[in-house]
Amino acid sequence: MVLLWVAALLAVLLPPAQAQRVVVLKAWTIGPDNPSVTRYNNLVGAAERLNADLRREGAGLQVKVEGFFDTTNWDSYLRRVLLGFQSNEGPDIVQANGSLNATWAEGGFIIPLDGYIPQYKQFADVVPSLWDAMKYKGKIWAVPQDTEARPLYFNKVLLKQLGWTDAQIAALPDRMAKGDFTWDDVMATAREAVQKRVIEAGKGYYHRPVNGPDFIQWYRSFGGRIFDDATGKLVINKAALLRYYTWLRTGVDAGVIEKDRLNNDWNRFMQPVTDGKVLFFSGGTWQWAEWAQQWVNNKGGEEWLFANFGYGPHPTYVKGGKAITMSNPQAYFVSAKSANKDLAVRLLAYTTTPEFDAKHAVGSAHLPVLKTTARTINNKFLKEVSYLLNYTTFAPAHPDLSKWQDAVYRGLSAVESGQVAPQQGVDLVVSEMQRTIRDQVIVE
Repeated sequence: MVLLWVAALLAVLLPPAQAQRVVVLKAWTIGPDNPSVTRYNNLVGAAERLNADLRREGAGLQVKVEGFFDTTNWDSYLRRVLLGFQSNEGPDIVQANGSLNATWAEGGFIIPLDGYIPQYKQFADVVPSLWDAMKYKGKIWAVPQDTEARPLYFNKVLLKQLGWTDAQIAALPDRMAKGDFTWDDVMATAREAVQKRVIEAGKGYYHRPVNGPDFIQWYRSFGGRIFDDATGKLVINKAALLRYYTWLRTGVDAGVIEKDRLNNDWNRFMQPVTDGKVLFFSGGTWQWAEWAQQWVNNKGGEEWLFANFGYGPHPTYVKGGKAITMSNPQAYFVSAKSANKDLAVRLLAYTTTPEFDAKHAVGSAHLPVLKTTARTINNKFLKEVSYLLNYTTFAPAHPDLSKWQDAVYRGLSAVESGQVAPQQGVDLVVSEMQRTIRDQVIVE
């Protein structure tokens, strides 16, 4: 009787042998494109594998990932992240543009990861140039999540209606890459298509309808540089910016580009493009998956895209110049306020595997971050666009990059809408940068 009483008392007072402490890791992620949901789901899947190892190790704890995948827009997401950083209710892990490392590092919101990287063999498989994109002031501030290229797409059916042969269409990406087909050739071809009524006015060339890093790429394609390695300062080249603004304004005046192309409406970009009405359009590799899954699925999905769209690097402004694309790697950051930094980094290591990398790459049409995945992935589109990384550039790590970008965007908006002439637009940009970025920008 006494033994039974003692056994019952111990059962009440002692925790079960299998009881595990649950550590919640909050992860905030964004697409905003729906196919990129694996930025969150891969973390959840990786947590299951991490938990299996924790049980084998007898660690006495399990990890639970809680958070969200945002499909609204970058502005609202980043405002929420900033508020989270400033409060005690923020995330442990944040996914965002790797180029935010400078701003967030200077703000004390994130931690450097240099001491963690060598601890996990998974990180050794990351493409080396992507680690460079995660660096600011010599330290690594994030783990690469994906990368991409930003091609100039063209509608093959419309080119054929314009009189191009199959061989000429097939040769176009190579001509772009070699500097034989320039921005002026894009303009001339689109103008001809409008004049011959192959396309409606304004549908010769589409760029994104909202602010974004792509405008850095296009400014560079007109000969501009954005960063000075010697001083660590941002740069604005007035001649290059004038060439870019003049090209855009010429396009509007010629009926090639819509006057209100910057309309903040992605549907007004996606619908005409996937209806086959736009001749040239700048986009990202990830939009291929978005088009296939959400816009042309009822037409045949990828099969329709391959039959209708071609792609190559963005052209140069001068014959024989260097073509360009841009990669804006997404990355996972660890919050400086996280109470479980070690565990958060370990979760990121378990997420950085070929299986999860390939799942995200194929599902969202982003390019993989691991060398193993790049060698073994079996996807036609990703294989065909991977060469674009030979022409890629990155946004510089600088805490005032957003101010530079906003100034160029505002000037472009004023020029394209006809509010100011191209030279006036350049002057406005320079004036704004000198006021907001001050001694951290070189005007040349």
